[in-house]
Parts: sequence; structure tokens; C-alpha cells
Amino acid sequence: MLLTKKRLNKILQGWRVSIPSELEKELLDEYGNLVADDQGHTFEYTEQDIYQQLRTKLHPYGNKLQGGVTLS
Repeated sequence: MLLTKKRLNKILQGWRVSIPSELEKELLDEYGNLVADDQGHTFEYTEQDIYQQLRTKLHPYGNKLQGGVTLS
């Protein structure tokens, strides 16, 4: 799965989180492209991988903006 701007916006709306545009660009750059390992093999992140990474990276924004709402 590749993270698109549309999908990220939908996730952010569902989680009721607002993030800086720099972070949005960083997330799209990181999870919106195929990844190559050291041996040149490409793979896509799974939906679970992306959601888990987003939860981790967006957790501080959810706490700050939503008064402690847990991202799930």
C-alpha cells in the first residue's frame, strides 16, 4: 500500500488530528513511495505498517491538540 495525500487526509480527519505541512510532506515522501532494501529489492509497506507508523508519529499531535485523545 502506498500512502496518498487523499488517504492521509482521510486518516487525519478520522483521528481528528491536524499536523504541520512539513510533517505531511515527510510522511508522504516516506510512505508514498516504494522502498528498496540494501540488495535492491523493492517492496511496499503494508496497511498495518503505515497505520502503526502514523500512530507513533502523530501521537504527540493528538495529545497536544485533542487534550489527550488516544489515536487508535
